[in-house]
Amino acid sequence: MLFKRKAKRVPAERRSTPKPEVIVQKGFGTEMPPQKRLVEIYFDQKNLSSQAELFYAFYDKANWCSPKGTPYRNWKLLAGDWIFNFEQDQKLRKRQRENVI
Repeated sequence: MLFKRKAKRVPAERRSTPKPEVIVQKGFGTEMPPQKRLVEIYFDQKNLSSQAELFYAFYDKANWCSPKGTPYRNWKLLAGDWIFNFEQDQKLRKRQRENVI
């Protein structure tokens, strides 16, 4: 006689997996300030996930406003500029290292 095995139910407080952050924004870039998770996804798509935290912390500290106090309207434009500047800085450092050798 075959018996079906029943799955053991684990109480919710004993589950070790945290619930993922719920994304409520659409991610077009015009919703300010952006959710941190959306910024992480965007930078991960650009293969620069290490820069997501730095980008978010920098603009969050500035309250998502320009130095003149004008609020930014699109965080993806800021992220694109951040990525471009980071890549240019990387290229410059590489050239400087090659010239030293």
